[in-house]
Amino acid sequence: MRKVEVVPHNPEWQRAFELEAQRIASALGANVIEVHHIGSTSIPGIYAKPIIDLMVAVRAIAQVELHNSAMADQGYEAMGEYGIPGRRYFRKHNAMGVRSHHVHVFEAGSDQIDRHLAFRDYMRTHPDD
Repeated sequence: MRKVEVVPHNPEWQRAFELEAQRIASALGANVIEVHHIGSTSIPGIYAKPIIDLMVAVRAIAQVELHNSAMADQGYEAMGEYGIPGRRYFRKHNAMGVRSHHVHVFEAGSDQIDRHLAFRDYMRTHPDD
């Protein structure tokens, strides 16, 4: 059984995202179009699981697997689609074995990109919700 922890918002999460986004963009190479901060840590002021979720838009989803070893060099485990068709999912744990990052990769134009960004942006602009 995995323990789920929810903690007050930490302003350092944005910087953690920025650093990890650079690492991921480097590992996935020229296929990367954009890297977005999504999930609960991307929404200021709310309690969240302290796991940084990153969503990467790429030119060609079929090319992502070619970079699995580069992602492994960054500490990520490749999980394939992991239940969402068209996604490539990676997860990372810290030195204590606690999950620290999720990476969701979709091809540009995927409805999943729009869905994730719409939810994040709605929550950012409607804090009472």
